[in-house]
Amino acid sequence: MTWERQRAYDRDEGIQENKIENSRNFLKLGVSPETVAQGCTLPLEEVLALKKELETETIAPTAC
Repeated sequence: MTWERQRAYDRDEGIQENKIENSRNFLKLGVSPETVAQGCTLPLEEVLALKKELETETIAPTAC
């Protein structure tokens, strides 16, 4: 893989990670999954999976 291709891949990966992070933050604020999906340009199914993941995190006991 050329360095240009690797750089483009890394950039795209970073953009995707940013979309996921933003989606999590909006879901924590109570924004509807449909609005988050539209605003962050992620599939609704992925946003719903993130919401379920966040719900599981808040339910699971934390270790001290």
